[in-house]
Amino acid sequence: MITMLMILQASVSILMILSVLLQFGKGAEVGLMGGGASDAVLSGSQRGNILGKITAVLAIIFLVNSLILARLQSNYTSKSILDTEAPVTRPLSSDAKKDAAPAPDKGTESTVPATKAPEAGSDKK
Repeated sequence: MITMLMILQASVSILMILSVLLQFGKGAEVGLMGGGASDAVLSGSQRGNILGKITAVLAIIFLVNSLILARLQSNYTSKSILDTEAPVTRPLSSDAKKDAAPAPDKGTESTVPATKAPEAGSDKK
């Protein structure tokens, strides 16, 4: 089913690109459509309306199909590519410096008196 939706996505995107390229902008007489023979079938305003509606429908199909594909893919895969990776075994350089300093014993208390943190409103000038 996902393969069919991906093929639909590719074909809708190609059709949407073509419909946008076939439209003409403001001030241009004709877009990518050839000159004389196409004017007999559709006038400029009719051609713009039809191509605009086709582009809008293709854009809606593209967006809905994108949402469906994203939802199906998220349900299909629940694993990450990082699940198979081994963790880093060596410490970072900043961690290595911390580990090199000897840790104080838990049995002995620190002889350095605790300092009181300055209060928030006491700025000395």
